[in-house]
Amino acid sequence: MAEGIPHMGTGLAPSASSLPTLIVAHHDVHGVTAGYLAAKAFGAAEVYANFPPTAPENLVATLQNLYAAASQRMRVIIVDVPVDVKNPVGFVQGLESFAMLHDVVFIDHHETSVRWLASFRHVRPVFLGPSALTLNNYLLSQIPNPTDIDRMLALVGAVGDRDPEVVRQGLFNAELQTLSDGLDVLVRERDGALRTIRMLVQNPDAVLASARERANQIPVARLGQRIGPVAVAADQLPAGWGPKALEKMAFASGAWYAAGWGIDEKTKTPIARAIIRWDIAARMPNLPLPGSIAKEAWPTRNIIGHPAAPSIAAVSETEAREIAGAWARALAEAATRSAAPQVTTLISESKVGEVLVEVLQRLEQVLEEQRKMYSEYLDLKRQQVELLRRTGGARAAD
Repeated sequence: MAEGIPHMGTGLAPSASSLPTLIVAHHDVHGVTAGYLAAKAFGAAEVYANFPPTAPENLVATLQNLYAAASQRMRVIIVDVPVDVKNPVGFVQGLESFAMLHDVVFIDHHETSVRWLASFRHVRPVFLGPSALTLNNYLLSQIPNPTDIDRMLALVGAVGDRDPEVVRQGLFNAELQTLSDGLDVLVRERDGALRTIRMLVQNPDAVLASARERANQIPVARLGQRIGPVAVAADQLPAGWGPKALEKMAFASGAWYAAGWGIDEKTKTPIARAIIRWDIAARMPNLPLPGSIAKEAWPTRNIIGHPAAPSIAAVSETEAREIAGAWARALAEAATRSAAPQVTTLISESKVGEVLVEVLQRLEQVLEEQRKMYSEYLDLKRQQVELLRRTGGARAAD
């Protein structure tokens, strides 16, 4: 960790203060759950998170507009909002200016923030990263009597950030994924992050119940075929749900990857999409990412989005469908090479589960080929029987 940057420890909790405390958090799943935990830990009088006001590029202006002219000095604790990478100097200077009016604590886990934290003079930085789970566990440790819901929300928030530590520590399960998906739907609604974080503070049980219901609203792409460890969608992906629908299809089918095609919501152009399941990527970090394979296969194309869930623009729906199929085949080939077990004299205990997944995947591929061959055999037999029937030799075929 860089010199001068605080690390997690018992002395990092914002000191007790008679000032009213405001929690300002990022507007995603991790932000609202971390903001909830911070509110319980530090006794917040108010919580605030929303899109776009608490995005990094808007945070300083939001604080100035809403709270600079407050009637009394406050303690403002900023949680999970990274330094604006597009204008880091302006972000630091703006926050420093705001800290002349109020006590400001900046709690973050993003690695992009690290190099700028030493620039703060009036703002108190607390860096707890890069894992989102580390930040949430720190906040959890500051709550005098954390409940089971507090502990669950700490994990749900980390799953929302696709934090591999949740998987590496054996904490991941389907319930956490469902709650994370549902909260993601809630926070993406208009003013959804603000409603969600305030409701969490008031009634976390109700929010979790609502999240379970909303998770069911996310459509699952219909499975068309399996190409090795890749699930390929049969139909056009539902508008607005491309990556989520692919991920749910991958989970449902047990695939490592999923690919399909749809229409970009902003440009209205056909696109091919591919994703890797985040929990698989955490368990087997050497597996190729869809973005890396796309760059190799289509070096002149513009690959848009995160390498784990990118998209490729196409000139037509037909081309988008073709790219999705070619992408799936390239991913399957690359993943098979990458995941092929190496000859070793000993398998460490930590790798047993990983190797077992590889073996089961290979067995599944063999069984799938056998099913195809048997289906073809039955088709040939049916044709033979039909031919014999027509020529009067059906008895011989029996």
